Amino acid sequence: MRPVTGRRTALFTTVAASALLLAPPLHAQDAGTPAASTLLQRIVVGTGVEKVAIDTPQAVTVLDQAAIDEQQPETIGDLFREIPGVSIVGSDSVLGESINIRGIGEALAGDEKRIIIQVDGVNKFFEQYRMGSFFSDPELYKQVEVLRGPASSTLYGAGAMGGVVTFQTKDASDFLDPGDKFGGRVKGTWDSNGNGWLGSTILAVQPLENLEILGAFNYRQSQDKTDGHGDKLNDTDFSSLNGLAKVRYTFGENADQSVFASYQRWSSDEDNQNYDQTAWGTGFGTVDRTVTDQTAIVGYENFFFGNDLLDFKAQVSWSDTLVKQDNQDPVCFSPTRCVYPFGLSAEYQYKTWQAKADNTATFQLSDSWMAYLTTGIDGQYQERLNPRTWSNGTANGSGAHPEGETTLVGGYAQAELAWNDRVSIIPGARVDYSRLHVGSAQVYNSGTGRFNTINLDRTETKVAFSPKLAALVKMSDWFGVFGSVARTERMPTLDEVFNNYMVNDVEKEVSTNFELGFTVSFNDVIHDGDGFQLKTTAFRNSIDDYYASFWDGSQVQTDVIPEALYEGVELEAAYASEAWYGSLGASLVRGRNETSGGNLNAVPADSVFMKLGYVYQPWDLDFGWRGDFFATQDRAGANESQTAGYALHNLYAAWTPEEGRFANSELRFNVDNIFDKSYRNHLATNEGTGRTFKLSFSQRF
Repeated sequence: MRPVTGRRTALFTTVAASALLLAPPLHAQDAGTPAASTLLQRIVVGTGVEKVAIDTPQAVTVLDQAAIDEQQPETIGDLFREIPGVSIVGSDSVLGESINIRGIGEALAGDEKRIIIQVDGVNKFFEQYRMGSFFSDPELYKQVEVLRGPASSTLYGAGAMGGVVTFQTKDASDFLDPGDKFGGRVKGTWDSNGNGWLGSTILAVQPLENLEILGAFNYRQSQDKTDGHGDKLNDTDFSSLNGLAKVRYTFGENADQSVFASYQRWSSDEDNQNYDQTAWGTGFGTVDRTVTDQTAIVGYENFFFGNDLLDFKAQVSWSDTLVKQDNQDPVCFSPTRCVYPFGLSAEYQYKTWQAKADNTATFQLSDSWMAYLTTGIDGQYQERLNPRTWSNGTANGSGAHPEGETTLVGGYAQAELAWNDRVSIIPGARVDYSRLHVGSAQVYNSGTGRFNTINLDRTETKVAFSPKLAALVKMSDWFGVFGSVARTERMPTLDEVFNNYMVNDVEKEVSTNFELGFTVSFNDVIHDGDGFQLKTTAFRNSIDDYYASFWDGSQVQTDVIPEALYEGVELEAAYASEAWYGSLGASLVRGRNETSGGNLNAVPADSVFMKLGYVYQPWDLDFGWRGDFFATQDRAGANESQTAGYALHNLYAAWTPEEGRFANSELRFNVDNIFDKSYRNHLATNEGTGRTFKLSFSQRF
């Protein structure tokens, strides 16, 4: 990697020194001494075989329920604001957020399948001009995992060049103690900035010993927020209704089988919103917009009690994301010449049917060696619908956003060889087939001022291959090293093949990624039972035929970069005892156009996240400080502006009594951006939110 100079060198030198200074006086980990849990000891589900984050040969961050509640997030984007290597692209509008991982993910292109998003194993994808890519509410989820890098493609799908984000919804068992037939929770939150509030009710019942049912309902609303100057942030006002229903029935002689079903829905209906939700540009006028996102799942699990070769799960699902737009303002080229480039009214809809099945077999190879083999198949059929009502009375898709169909079928195998909990070797491979088809579309003829129908009627097919090899070796009880090499191919999307009223000859993007890192883990550091963990990852991701989208001042352009290079370092460290705890995360990413030598767009600023907290057990009180530090980003791409560095300071406190009248209740109070700092994140198109007081109260029953 290129050397880093100036303040960024000092920033990361300080971070590394702060983490490693704790190591020399520590005692090596004793397997018989339980250490206090840290963020690096949270269970990672999305790895084939469950393990804690520090023992995965990949950079992964897990947000459990406690971590989600501590942030008191209002939007999905709030969940990722302190995860190394992850940034939110676009705006603070609930309809304008997309995800960037390690510099991959742009405001005008969204993630375009370079980042795979899943909810309970269901792929979620939405791409519309100047809109976000995922619409939901953080209150629905109990765990979020971010797996960074292309190695995730093996289990989740070709093209995960940035990585994978998985969301797990709440379960009835989360609110039922052993023997309970009935349980649940009520919760209310309030945010001072925007006077936003949430009302949430969860009901869990277990009418039979082997039957669990969950129902959840949330309503959230907010007025426009203000930045550090006190200026209004347009289109940050919203209201949303969302709910979740789940049922699971367990059966079999050894309760080793279960069937399950779930349905969730999120909706928002807003009038007079800017068409442009990512940059809030006024050139496209305003629109009345209704957004609805739905996911339904039916599945079956069988872990075949007594049979190590079978641990099977299968599910089928349906996903539907629909944006309806009415009362669209015209775009006027002169006082007498106005057109409706997006139609008088329009819909943008992605309807997806998916099916997947996988099995994990366990082999005892010897007294020291264990082997796990995960194999699976998945497939999906997706319709993209874009009916627009035009001024000539017709209704069909746009040539700039054509209607079409995408079919994906993939098969994968991933093995894990483990030796005495010291060595873990993970080879894997995946093959995917993609078929894209597009039909007719409406095209505006600037010469005649009329809309004409063109018949694209084309089909494109591609095959992608995604192999990987990863390994982690614990050199001692306290020190381990890991590394991986992964290759994946991203197949083009409909917009890339069939946009701008023409058929493009699009090649696959090919990513080759190398990672190398080390882990440090100690127990009994300062007091008996405490623990310290550190994980550092360096990566180098080279992408051939990289499709980069940007705004040239008049329209969106897409350049094909023969070779793009991303490289960087991520660090996560955590300490926990019965009273004191803390964490540190840092990220440094560089993105370079190897063909021209220039910087790539959408590369985040260097960042450091720190937290220090204390638990006063006699009062069941948990409080602390969080700091977010961002360096100046002067390595902006050709179509970006530089941004200044900044620091945000935040305070939090939680009271969770275990006994007495308020047992099973939780009171939280946060102050974000306590000094009302004015700032702009490099990947955001608006100023950041000013000082915000947050208050929440929940009661389990």
